[in-house]
This record gives sequence, C-alpha cells and structure tokens, in this order.
Amino acid sequence: MSHFKYLHDNRINLIKIGLPALVSRGTLAIWGVVTIFIIRSLPPEAYAIYAVAKSLEMFGVLLGGGFIQQAILKLASEGDGLREKQLANSGILMALCFAILSAFLLIASGGIIGSFYEPLDLTGIPMLLAGVVVTGTLNGLPRLLLLTRHRTKDVMITDIVNFVVKSGIIGFLLLNNTLESAHQIFMAMIIANIVGFFVSAWIARHLFFPSAGVRMNRIGSVMSFSAIFLGGATANFIYTRTDILMLGKIAPNDVAAYGASRSLSGLIQVVIAAANMILLPHVSRIWSQGRKKEVLSRVWSTILLAEILILPAVFLSVFFPRQILDFVFSGKYTESWNILLVLGALSIVRPLGSFFSTASSAVGKPQYGLFSVIISSIVNVGLNIYLIPRYGGFGAAIATAAAVILGSAWMSTISIRYIKKAAQ
Repeated sequence: MSHFKYLHDNRINLIKIGLPALVSRGTLAIWGVVTIFIIRSLPPEAYAIYAVAKSLEMFGVLLGGGFIQQAILKLASEGDGLREKQLANSGILMALCFAILSAFLLIASGGIIGSFYEPLDLTGIPMLLAGVVVTGTLNGLPRLLLLTRHRTKDVMITDIVNFVVKSGIIGFLLLNNTLESAHQIFMAMIIANIVGFFVSAWIARHLFFPSAGVRMNRIGSVMSFSAIFLGGATANFIYTRTDILMLGKIAPNDVAAYGASRSLSGLIQVVIAAANMILLPHVSRIWSQGRKKEVLSRVWSTILLAEILILPAVFLSVFFPRQILDFVFSGKYTESWNILLVLGALSIVRPLGSFFSTASSAVGKPQYGLFSVIISSIVNVGLNIYLIPRYGGFGAAIATAAAVILGSAWMSTISIRYIKKAAQ
C-alpha cells in the first residue's frame, strides 16, 4: 500500500515530469505503428533487409558512443558543480570519437557483412548505417544534457521534431507508393537526426559549458563507467538481437513474420523506456545526496506504475494474438500468433529487470547489469542455436523469454540485497 500512497501523494510531480517522458517515448510507439505500414508496404525480402540492417544499426550505435551516453547521464546527474560539467564535456568528446570510429568500421566491413547475408542484397546499407550512427550520436548528446536536469518537456519537443521529420518522409513515400527499399528508411532517419540535433542543441544551449574544459581524470572516470556499460550493452544486444540475426542466416523466411510480432510487442516497451528516462538521473541524485533509504521505494513504485500501464496491452497480446495480427497486418503474418503471445506475455516481466538494472547503475553498481545480461545472453544464444533450426521464429521467442526471466530474477535479487545493505 505504501507504493500506492507514494504514487498518489506525488501524482502532480509525476505527471509534470512523467507525462512528457511518456509522450517522448510514445513517439517510438507511433513509429512502431508507422513500421506496421512499412511492413505492409515492403515486399518480405525488402523488410527482411530492413530487419537485419536495423540490428546492425543498433550494434553500430552502441559501439558508436551509445555506451558512453549512459555514463554521461549517470555522472552528470549527480550535481551542478564544475565536476559534473567536466564529466559531461569529457563524455561528449569521447562519444563523438567513438561514433566516427564506429562509422568507419561499418563502411570498412561492408563487404564482409554483404557476403555473410548473401541471400539478402545489402548493397549501400553499411554507408547509410554509418550516417545513422554519427547523426544519431550528435542528436542524442544535447538530449542527454536536458535529461540530467529532468527537463523532460524539452526532451519531448526534440523527440517529437525527430519523429515528425522521419515519419513525414516515410508517410510521403507510402502515400505515393514509392517506398520500395530499406535504404529510403535509413535516409529518412539521417535527415531526422540532423534536424533534431539543431533543435535540441538550441534548446540545450545553456547546458553546454565548454569553458569548464576536459581533464584526463574526468575522461578516465567516464571511461571506467562506460566500459562496464559497454560490456552490459553488448551482452544485452547479443541476447536481444541474436534472434533476428540468426533467423536472417538460418531461417530467412521467418524474419519478416518474427519482426512483425516483435514490432507489436515492442510497443509495450515505450512505458519502460519513459520511466527509465526519469529513474536513472533521479536515483543518481538522491543516492549522491545520501538519501539511500528512499531508493527501493522509488524503484518499486516505478515498477508498480509501469505494470498498471502495460497490463491492458499484455492482456490483448496473450488472449487475442491471432486477432491482433490478422487485423493489423491484414492476414499477412497471422501464422506467427504464437510468437506474439510469448513476447507479449514476457512484457509483464521486463519492468522488474529493467528498472533494477537502471537503479543499480544509478547507485554505482553498473556491473550488476553487466553480469545479468551476460547470464541472459549465454542462455539466449544457447537456446537460439538449439531452437531456431527446429522451430524458427517461435523458437527464438522461447529463447528470449527464458533469457529475460532468468536475467530479471538475478538482477532484482542482487540489486535489492546491495541497496538494503548500503542503506543500513
């Protein structure tokens, strides 16, 4: 009951900060709806190329400074002094350097990627992915600075601008029946990132402090945190994207159907993403202020709120998966209803592992998240190797479910134990 009381007593502040964050992440949900029209418009072969390339893009973004952005958000949220400004400057510099390096590696390995997925024509995709990595990193940095100050309303504006540009281009192509390839989608993303960067940089202009400079010890602090985030994020990528990559190689005919179900179930994750936008900087600050006894209560209240919000969508995915797929995709991928059922049911477990992983990073224990996803990735990859050749997309869904459940159980147990001990 105390968690319900906390939500009730702080409802005005939660709405003030949380609603913009939910709207901000809601643009991802609406983009998911746009993706449904993309899936319906593109031939299965073209969508398979997009699904595989999207996984490669996520890995490129991760190595291109995505892991450093988490460290910036955590460290720069701890206060408002010179230390935090120098940490932010150091993180920005390192993120840009890694983005350029990742883009170069994507372009240089284009031939290897193309030959590995030889049945799919990935010509030109690595160059576009490099553009997405660099522009996405640029667009994300001012947004991070806004989040460190809980300026979720401004973050909402920047995310809406990015979404409007991206979906506007895709919508124009769809209406004119000229959307024919994944290349057009990634080009729209690059344009949207560029526009979004100029808007977010202007809004966050007062949060840049170049005069604070960059110091080697601050770079060391950022990189020490980032190294753990990189390990965790890489392992997380392995167990969340191995399914698509392995399906593209072993069962390419299942990629489109699996991707369609995954897109629908992914809409539920918008709530989790919105909550994490607020939870990480918030817990970082109250922990650094010595208010350690408040942390577990805030995490459990966040989990409770997320579960309440996603429960209706989970119910529909579990009890009416066939009808949902038949309605959304006009019967195109109805046969993958069992995949949607598994992934939809899994959404009820995700807040537990996700929020405790965020909280552990905020209290200075990002290695817990690393250990959790290493365990999950080992389980996931092992089960994918066994199940995908036998059951295709359904086997991939089962592997994902087993990995997430195990990882969430370990993550919540170890985090609760540490936070309770530190708060004594």
